[in-house]
This record gives sequence, structure tokens and C-alpha cells, in this order.
Amino acid sequence: MKLRQSLLGPAALAVLGLVLLLGTADTAHADFNLELDITVEDPTAGANSDVTLSFTLPAENVQFAAIVQFIPPEWGVTPGDDMQIGAVVGELEAQATLGLINAPCNSALPVQFTMLNASIDINDTVNFLDDDDNGTQDVFEDKDDSSLMDGIEKYPDFITRTLTDENDQALQPVRRSAGVTIVAGISILLQFLIFEPGTFIDEEIANDADLGWPTVTLLQNAGDPDFDPVPGPITDFCTPLTTTNVSFGITKDNPCTIADPEPICAVSTGGVLENVGPTEPDEGGVLLFTNPEEGTYTFTTIGAGQRDADGDGIENSLDTCAFTPNEGDPREKGDGDFDEDGLDAACDPNDNEINSDEDLDGFLNRQDNCPLEANGELEDNQRDTDNDAIGDACDPNPEDGDTEGELEFATVSSEVTIGPGVGGGPSEDGGDDGDGGGSAVIIIVVVIAAVVVVGGGAFLFMRRGGGTPV
Repeated sequence: MKLRQSLLGPAALAVLGLVLLLGTADTAHADFNLELDITVEDPTAGANSDVTLSFTLPAENVQFAAIVQFIPPEWGVTPGDDMQIGAVVGELEAQATLGLINAPCNSALPVQFTMLNASIDINDTVNFLDDDDNGTQDVFEDKDDSSLMDGIEKYPDFITRTLTDENDQALQPVRRSAGVTIVAGISILLQFLIFEPGTFIDEEIANDADLGWPTVTLLQNAGDPDFDPVPGPITDFCTPLTTTNVSFGITKDNPCTIADPEPICAVSTGGVLENVGPTEPDEGGVLLFTNPEEGTYTFTTIGAGQRDADGDGIENSLDTCAFTPNEGDPREKGDGDFDEDGLDAACDPNDNEINSDEDLDGFLNRQDNCPLEANGELEDNQRDTDNDAIGDACDPNPEDGDTEGELEFATVSSEVTIGPGVGGGPSEDGGDDGDGGGSAVIIIVVVIAAVVVVGGGAFLFMRRGGGTPV
């Protein structure tokens, strides 16, 4: 499979997995500096501990282009089939910086996800899109009135096309967790999938079993090769980004699945789980992750910053003048954009006259991946074949993303010690494990509304136009 990127929107992420530290992407023009802090409740051998990860990507850094994480093979990972669908496995709270409806990327928005154990039956699928034309995407419906969305109880069909092996056969995950929340009026599906050590994820990623359990993050139908994205009201996803993610060592009961009386709660549609008593059925009490025996273990993360075609320090997904260095910073209101129509003066035909849709293709400048050349629904509908966040209509090399800014990969290893009274240590590339190096069983994160996944892999990608793909 060839590495591919698709549209989607964000993302933060958060639950299963483990704790890996990313280093700084080696880019010539852009900053990509991650700040992480980890707290492990019980770092002793054999424990099933909650782990809290606080994550910050500072202002004026580029957003993620990609991230892949591996849980060391010695870690105990309970298969999804060994627990009830709907069991609560984690929580995520994030503060994202978004650009909404062509405005600058300066809107701070809190986002919450409750992550539930979800079906891994790749033969029992549900459409992500609104296949029955009833106004609600099939994945967000609850046709059997179980209090669980169909995207939890069934396997979203696009994953079988997005995550495939060398022979384009659908990959079988060991476990999947999923959470749904509402961002700017859009239902957002966030998923984490864990695969067996040695599973082929992508040509660019080593499938060495010694690296451990590869973990994939998906948002919406990111990476689906069968669909072109349609930009929505979230037009940009920027820094700063902060998240606090709790990965549970033991499942918790889902109070939304009580049969009688039917509760009114938000566990299936976002929000943090409240402290309520057990309900029937009680999905709590199943071990999720188990610390290995005492010793030191290596976690590996592969990360990359987003592409920047003109080298001005502004990623393609945010840069409305992708081939001309900007005069201002699109993260700041009016900076380099006198008429505040979303186009920087560097490529605005008339920066004294407001035209929020310069090419008149139906997409606002800041949600359009070719803001100066029409590629709306009647043309090629924002098609971006090489997934470099520049539409085919204005991309001089639409099938080669590397010509519009390279993905600079950075591999970082972090050692974690399991044992009584241990603490974290620095990563090899200058990261910091925090104060609790024990049970690093948490998947890193970044969620909200504009991230995309590299097809076939545990990559998290983002691009302009991060609304719900339809």
C-alpha cells in the first residue's frame, strides 16, 4: 500500500495505547515541539493502572502531519472480544484552537470524549455515510434502540478499505475503542485500533514484532479511498492544542446501556463519565492493560510535521497561499489579510475588497484547498489525490505529495521502568516521560476536528477543510 492521507477533522486522541514521546520534527522552516506529562496511578509490575497524559502543542507550531505509536510487546493487552461492547475504557478532554467559517484560527473550543469498547467484527459493518437518506449518518444512528450508536456495535465499513495489508485485505484489529462528540454542530467519531505485533501497517513503517503493538487512530472516515471530503464549518485546526487523556486499566460500567428505566446520559455521544452506581448490564471490572514484569521497556513513536510547500512556516492545510510565502500569519485576525476574507495579501487579487469565496466554487477561501481555482462540487469536488492538502485543480504535481513539501519523519524512543517506587526518565531524543514511568499504557493524542489518518497506518493527519467528510 502506498502511504496516503485523507481529509478529516481532529482530532485529539486518547485512550488505549501507551505512552510514547514525540520529538521535534526536523523541519527547516517550521516548529513542531510537543510537551507531555504523564501520571501513572500504580507503576508496579502486574498492575492494571489508570494513566493520565497531559499533552500540549504550543502556539505557532505546525500541526501534526503524522503519528504512529507502538505498545511494547511485553505489555498485556486484553482483546476487545473479551469484554462487553459499550464498556467504558477511557476519557479525553481537550482544548483545541479552530478556525470557524472562514475566520482566523483563534477560536478556543473545549472537547470531551468518552471512549467505549467497540465491535471488531470486520464482517458486520455499518456505513459511515447517510446511506438511507434519513438525515443522520448511519454510523451515528441507534437502529436497535440499545443506547449504543451503530458505529459502536458494528464495524464502520470504511475501515476495511482504509486499513489493509500488502494484498489490500482488511486488517483485523485486536481491539477498537470509539467515542462520539459534537464539535461545531458536527458529530465526530474518534476511534483507536490496536493490532498484533508485527502487523503490516504501511510501506513507510517497519512491521517489526519487536516494536510491539501498532496503534492506529482514526477520526471520521479519514483515509477512505472511496470518498472525497466536503469541507464543513471547521475551516482550520491550529495550535495551541492541549489535551488531558485518561486510559483506564480496568473497564467501567456504561450507565447508558441500562434497559429499564432508559437513562438520559451522554456517554455514547461525548462527555465525561459521571460517578454512578453499577447498572444492568454492568460492563465494568474487566482488565484492559497489564503492566509487564519489573524491568525497563522501550516505547517507539514515529511522528512528522505537516507539509509546507512554500517554506514559510505555515502548513499547507492552513496556508491559503500555498505556493507564495505569506505576508502575515493566518492564526491572527487581519494579519497580512487587510480585507479579512481569508486570503493572505501574498496571493489575494485585491486585498482591499472582501471576497470570501474568491473562485466562486461554493467553498469559503479558508475551507477551500484551491482558493483561487474553482474545484467545488460541480468541478472535481476538492479532490486531493496525493493528500498534500493542496487540491488537484491547483497542484502542479497532483499525484506526488513530496513535491509540495516533504513529510519530515522523526523516530523517538522512550524507556519506561516497571517496578516499585520508579519514576520516568528522559527519552533518547530529549522528551520527558514525566513523573510516573510505570504503566505507560496510554495512547497519545490529539483530537478535535481536523485530523486525518494516513491510509493503512497509525498516522494522524490533518488538512484544510476539516469538516465532516460525506
